Amino acid sequence: MSEDSVKVVRVTATEFEVSDGRVYEHPISFEPDEIPSPEEFQGLYDHWQNILRLKDERKATNYG
Repeated sequence: MSEDSVKVVRVTATEFEVSDGRVYEHPISFEPDEIPSPEEFQGLYDHWQNILRLKDERKATNYG
């Protein structure tokens, strides 16, 4: 499964799970009334995947 087809399937206050079975802890915990839906969290996941996957070997704009 490619990174582009990975979907967020579960989000809790402390972790999230993606469709290939990987589970990640959040760097900070969500309050119970702030936990996003998997669909809402997918937008955050995709955003950070794009930032962290520096395409074409470009340097990050805030890097050295």
